[in-house]
Amino acid sequence: MDAIRINVNKHRWELILLGLIAVAAAWATQLSPYYLESGQLFNSSRNFVFTGIMALGLMTVIVTGEMDLSLPSILAVCTVLLAKASAASVPLPLAVIGIFLVAACLGAVNGLLVAKMRLPALAVTLGTMGAFRGVAFIIGSEVGYTGFSDSYKYLGGTLIGETEIPLMLPVFFIVVVLFVVVLHFTTFGRRVYAIGNNANAVAYSGISVAGTKVTAYVLSALTAALGAWIFVGQYGSARGDNANGVILAVITSVVLGGVDINGGKGNVLGVLFSILFLWTLRNGMGLANIAGPIQQLIIGALLIAAVLVSNFAVSFRTSVK
Repeated sequence: MDAIRINVNKHRWELILLGLIAVAAAWATQLSPYYLESGQLFNSSRNFVFTGIMALGLMTVIVTGEMDLSLPSILAVCTVLLAKASAASVPLPLAVIGIFLVAACLGAVNGLLVAKMRLPALAVTLGTMGAFRGVAFIIGSEVGYTGFSDSYKYLGGTLIGETEIPLMLPVFFIVVVLFVVVLHFTTFGRRVYAIGNNANAVAYSGISVAGTKVTAYVLSALTAALGAWIFVGQYGSARGDNANGVILAVITSVVLGGVDINGGKGNVLGVLFSILFLWTLRNGMGLANIAGPIQQLIIGALLIAAVLVSNFAVSFRTSVK
């Protein structure tokens, strides 16, 4: 019984999120009799895959106590690079390797500026968000590219066999499993959490804090590259303004999932449940014909509420001690 009680307390927030998912699903079912149809569910699941993958990457950075606002801009750079590669008939494997290398370099730029030069992460990634977006427009111009070959669109635009399941959906869950392993069962993951809790103590132990943070930024940027590959298949187009404005949903997915915005706390399961809750909520709001700006208002309010709850919990624990 004690073990069960400890596990319940440890995953209390995840259980709350499961309850919220159930409530949101019940609400959506009341709004439309078509909500629970498999076709509707699988089709709407496309809306959270690339943002969910980037949320997992951003989680890694936030757990170290830092922030990355540039992920959607990195995604945009990668989509227009894929457009150029497709137009030049570059084989898909080479094009994918190329965007992952570019994303890794852009992530390393963020990491070096923040970790090595000790510049504020919020200011740095706000700046690179604009700079990388500018690079995307320079490469791709303001005219969208829609001539992708079928191979480029396969990952983001294909159903599995004769089913209604989009291929990107199992890819998303594979990424979730990979992040569970990396963050919760590897030395790198333990260092990420340790740095978020007390970077000075980690540095005194001889571990490279800067190296771990740079790696976290690179890993985060790689999720944007994977998101870009999925994005071009999902939408069949690439422009410099791709994924503009999705950073709010990405950050909300992380913080609402129980990841402390100040670092050192959170788990992948909570972020996964948060992503599923936001998908269920947005799906319901779409069925209710709630306008996009209102949806953004609700998502923003959820982000503020999550930060307030996190800060209240920290203050409560401190007062109890």
